[in-house]
Amino acid sequence: ESLTVPTPTVSVTAPNTQTVGQSLTLECNVTSVRGITSGVDIVWSSGGTVVQRTNDTTATVLDNSAVYADTYTISQLSTSDEGRVYQCEVVINTSPPVMATGSVTLDVTVPNPTVTISPSGPIQGAMVGSPQVINCTVSTVSGVESSSVMISWMGPGGGSITSDSRVTISPTTSSGNTYTSSLQFTYLMEGDEGTYMCNVMILDTSGSASVELESLTVPTPSVSVTAPNTQTVGQSLTLECSVTSVRGITGRV
Repeated sequence: ESLTVPTPTVSVTAPNTQTVGQSLTLECNVTSVRGITSGVDIVWSSGGTVVQRTNDTTATVLDNSAVYADTYTISQLSTSDEGRVYQCEVVINTSPPVMATGSVTLDVTVPNPTVTISPSGPIQGAMVGSPQVINCTVSTVSGVESSSVMISWMGPGGGSITSDSRVTISPTTSSGNTYTSSLQFTYLMEGDEGTYMCNVMILDTSGSASVELESLTVPTPSVSVTAPNTQTVGQSLTLECSVTSVRGITGRV
């Protein structure tokens, strides 16, 4: 009668450090019994797609076991590899075939990004009523995909900033490994002074940069006084004072 081939044991291992932008080699070890003369194939797959197949793998005999080993190398990890599952399936080509599978789930990390903000120093001499732009630039490594880069802004007091009719946060743009976002004021108001911070999140890695908007200057208003052309003794006279200033003044005039 036909002999039964025991189901092999399959283990898949990955290095503890899995860094975006770098290569990663996965290792599959298959432990079976001695005496298998049929071909042994090792198939790597992810998400249902075969990424590598090694046919007729050579065994190393240890005591009463036969060990088959194979590796699969990812040339460059990306942020989309986070949580990706790789499977190693061994197929012993007996009749019927004997199959077993092992898997590993990737847990990638992103190196700390470099975050810069411009103007880089304290913003001095800005005037109420004038426009102001603060730019945030994030530099990271290859393999970081734009969908994984989250840039947000915080204002004085630590509150989150959202776009409105006066303040706009531009959509994040990218060029290579550099990402940019801008905080744009249509006009500055009294009370805008304080710390503005650009926060970046890429998977579980974060970074930030900040700049201080110092005391704002209020421009000197334009004042004009007018009187009627006819100014007759014995009659009343009304004078009119017109003051032209800028938007953004919140105090009493």
